[in-house]
Amino acid sequence: MEDLGHPPEAIGLLAALALGVKVFAPPVWGGLADRGSRHRVIVLTYFATAIASVVFLFGTSLYLLLVTAVIYSFFHSGPLALVEATTLETVTRHKGDYGRIRLWGSWGFILFSLGLGPVTDYWGLGLIPVTLVALLFAGFLITLILPKGEPKPNQISKADRKLFNRAEVRWFYLTALLMQFSHGAYYGFMSIYMENNGYSKTLIGLLWSIGVFSEVLFMHRSGPILARFGLSAIITGSLILATIRWGIYSATLFWPLLIFGQIMHAATFGAFHVAAVKRVFEMAPHASRGTAQAWYSALSFGVGGGFGLLLSGYLFAKIGAGPLFAIMALAAGLGVVVSIKSAKYFPRTDHTRRDHG
Repeated sequence: MEDLGHPPEAIGLLAALALGVKVFAPPVWGGLADRGSRHRVIVLTYFATAIASVVFLFGTSLYLLLVTAVIYSFFHSGPLALVEATTLETVTRHKGDYGRIRLWGSWGFILFSLGLGPVTDYWGLGLIPVTLVALLFAGFLITLILPKGEPKPNQISKADRKLFNRAEVRWFYLTALLMQFSHGAYYGFMSIYMENNGYSKTLIGLLWSIGVFSEVLFMHRSGPILARFGLSAIITGSLILATIRWGIYSATLFWPLLIFGQIMHAATFGAFHVAAVKRVFEMAPHASRGTAQAWYSALSFGVGGGFGLLLSGYLFAKIGAGPLFAIMALAAGLGVVVSIKSAKYFPRTDHTRRDHG
């Protein structure tokens, strides 16, 4: 976006709209999946995502990019939430470890962060949308052979719908919302922040990869770690580390502390996401797992992430990156308080199953 000449406010608006769509789109796809064929919904939404992404190859005008991003995000929110439910059902049935499946997405991020950094330094950022389109069409082909998921009733019972009226569910979703809100400045403007402070695109790609590699290391051992400490402790601890991480970025980009902050990505994304997805899976009745995962995506990445990006886009040029990350640290700190409240509803013995294998 910056390379095309768009200002920070436009970047924040586009990213916020794309995530804002996830407020209402995931529940739509989750409801359809829980009432019909989850696999069919995954395949169709992934195909539509790939088709929409083609516009990014040609679009440069802000209005066209905004419309395309909204359509892209609407369909992309389908497989994002629903594949989680299928994955957890599959690994639970085979007594496997969700983290060891999820880490392959992180390996892909590392591969393309390291690979595209030097390539875009030489060829330019126009290579990014080409890579996006190619990966999405490859991903669509893979959805055709995904597991179909467990058989389930065709309709969600009244008892299932009461899930969303339970206090523990509301507190948990608010915890996830605050965590993703606190990532707004990081996902939207961290690369620009580093580049403005003299870091090259290659070095920026390397630093992003350090964060995701740390995430991979956690996910590889996530089963035993979750079993030892429990979901609530992992979720609360991740928010504490997020508070520290954003505080570091607020104060300095001194490279040793920057690397230390990137290593914390193992907790602020890796540990939190694995624990949160498992919590949703365990607290949701079987017939509404797709809907429950969809609401997790909608409220955390949609409401939290979207509003965090929108606010970051508005404030980045006005107050600077340092004060902006201080606001993100305060949001994560509030998330710690909410997480402690949420944990009271989940006894230690219910945190996680010892089926990590």
